[in-house]
Amino acid sequence: MLQPHYHRFGQSPLRNSLLRLYKYALNNVVFSRADLVIANSAYEKSILCHDFSRSCNVILIPEGIDVDEIKAVEHNPVEPKRILYVGALRRYKNVDKILKSLAWLLGKGNNKFKLIIVGEGSEYQYLTNLADNLGVNSFIEWKHGLSRQQLLHEFAKASVFIQLSPLESFSRGVYEALLMEVPAVVLNFGALANLVKAGSAEGVNSFNPKEIAEALLKATKKTYTKISEGPNTFLNWKEYSAL
Repeated sequence: MLQPHYHRFGQSPLRNSLLRLYKYALNNVVFSRADLVIANSAYEKSILCHDFSRSCNVILIPEGIDVDEIKAVEHNPVEPKRILYVGALRRYKNVDKILKSLAWLLGKGNNKFKLIIVGEGSEYQYLTNLADNLGVNSFIEWKHGLSRQQLLHEFAKASVFIQLSPLESFSRGVYEALLMEVPAVVLNFGALANLVKAGSAEGVNSFNPKEIAEALLKATKKTYTKISEGPNTFLNWKEYSAL
């Protein structure tokens, strides 16, 4: 049995080049010998079947989320409006693009926003320096090491959640935000494009700061289609643990 959490691309140009070389060996040596390959989203299943044609038995087992825990927390957004990012501070997460979009917002006079970044990683120093250079650090709260309850409290206060990583097979943070009825801005390609297509999230087609900023503004004013658990999206924790 194999559960690859496959993203299709590498996290850097070098890793992406190496992955292209490895795909042949993976297809013929690893995937062809696996009796069962588990995908955690419809998107991952699709790219696994496309990229590894010798993988003959790919099944979808959606991720499990504690829906009851999330829905027990009341969404109560505060002012100034809080843009929330939760995740690793690594280059492929494109947090720098979020900082630049914040700078664009502020430059256009939209100063009723605050960016909350929850996470740690190798890009932290680069990102704080970038925030200083962009003149936006006073509008940012940097947090890490939060307890689960503290993290849920950040979701509850947020006006919008943002995730701009193309290297995801599933994004728990986005789904948790949407379950709490926090609007989300995501990429209109990759694992979360289905949410945009379903009208459950605001999508962007590029990393252009203006486009991202305008999507953030739109997300704070628009009502989106609610999501619910199911065999093609995610399972509630009781269903998942019973598998």
